[in-house]
Amino acid sequence: MDFGLSDEQQAVVDLARHILSDRTTPDRLRELEAGTDWVDRDLWAELAKADLLGLCLPEAHAGGGYGFLEACLLLEAQGRAVAPLPLLGTLVGSLAVAAHGTEALATRVLPGVAAGTTVLTVAITEPFGDPRAPRAVRATAAADGWTLSGTKTMVPLAHVADLMLVTAATDDGAAVFAVDLSASGLTLERQDTFNHEPTFVVTFDEVSVPADDVLGAPGDGAVDRLTDMATVGLCAITSGVSESALRITAEYTTTRKQFEKPIGSFQAVGQRMADAYVDNEAIRLTMLSAASRIADGIPAAREVAIAKFWAADGGNRVTHAALHVHGGISIDLEYPIHRYFHWAKHMELQFGGASIQLERLGDLIAAG
Repeated sequence: MDFGLSDEQQAVVDLARHILSDRTTPDRLRELEAGTDWVDRDLWAELAKADLLGLCLPEAHAGGGYGFLEACLLLEAQGRAVAPLPLLGTLVGSLAVAAHGTEALATRVLPGVAAGTTVLTVAITEPFGDPRAPRAVRATAAADGWTLSGTKTMVPLAHVADLMLVTAATDDGAAVFAVDLSASGLTLERQDTFNHEPTFVVTFDEVSVPADDVLGAPGDGAVDRLTDMATVGLCAITSGVSESALRITAEYTTTRKQFEKPIGSFQAVGQRMADAYVDNEAIRLTMLSAASRIADGIPAAREVAIAKFWAADGGNRVTHAALHVHGGISIDLEYPIHRYFHWAKHMELQFGGASIQLERLGDLIAAG
């Protein structure tokens, strides 16, 4: 499979890199990390001004007409810059609304996403169990829609989101519900994470959801698609994080000297960096494989599991190697390499770590 980018896709990557690299200086990142909000709202506005937030949405809803693969390229650019933005939930959530939502919901939500005024998050992680078979939140049919009760955990950046896509169990199968964050009956409890990205335990106490705010019908595959897109989007961010960690470390090996020689000339360091390069390529290529199949509407269950395995396992190795090769300076919070390790560690176990992905892949292979 050819994973070369078209001229249009490369232009998107170049524009995103330019905007993100200009705004995510070490001083700016430290300033944001010291605050409680974490999100760079000015940078978010810049992405909206450049028409990148709506790039992947249908043209009928003020979008650029691209799709999920281009969304992953944007998320990879975010990872390279370790930019604190609600990009994953907004891109994945808006694509799910475009694909499965009612026309009324899409008309209400998508133009605001493109303009940068509407932020989305996804609530698919539960305290226990498979995100594709939600049990911790249950939806009960009501006269004018649905009522949700239960708990989700690790909901990213809910404090800045306007709309949350929630997976829940119904009598007829799992479904995705669009919940306004201002809805009565919602309770948010903040959690701390490795990279200090705010995530939340969200409790639903008979939260009402209108009938128009259900994405498709229960059991029609919307839950699997949302979960797969969120998982591969996370892999795309990991790909960018891993690439930047590798690049920074490679540059360090050419300037850091020991015994009057660059440490990169030492065989042990060279071998460690070569292994990290292989891991980094595996993360990126398996992510692109899964993203391409999802974008083309081709079944991708195996590819998603493979991509998440490499993101978890390979991302862990690359960023550990980055710390080890840097030595003592890696623990200096004024030096940037620690940030990439924290991001990779934060994403490693989300939506299932390496062992869980191997178990899932084994089940998929056994099932034929």
